[in-house]
Amino acid sequence: MSYEMIAIIDYGAGNLKSVANALDFLRVKYKVTDKAEDIRKAEKIIFPGVGSFGDCMKSLKERGLISILKEEIGKKPYLGICLGLQ
Repeated sequence: MSYEMIAIIDYGAGNLKSVANALDFLRVKYKVTDKAEDIRKAEKIIFPGVGSFGDCMKSLKERGLISILKEEIGKKPYLGICLGLQ
């Protein structure tokens, strides 16, 4: 079951603060997370990205996020920013 919240994916890099500031301005509920359960429960996903694709994938793998992202991105609205879109 989902709840009214957007998960902002935290993989140790990316422009998280800019995305959080925009959502704060819009008064939208969100959670910056690297937890599969939060991503699963979220209504929507934002994946902000800045940096090297290789480093990003390494960090996602270390955090165990690749499979949950593949699973959930096909089920709910997803916004990938810059590297997050790749």
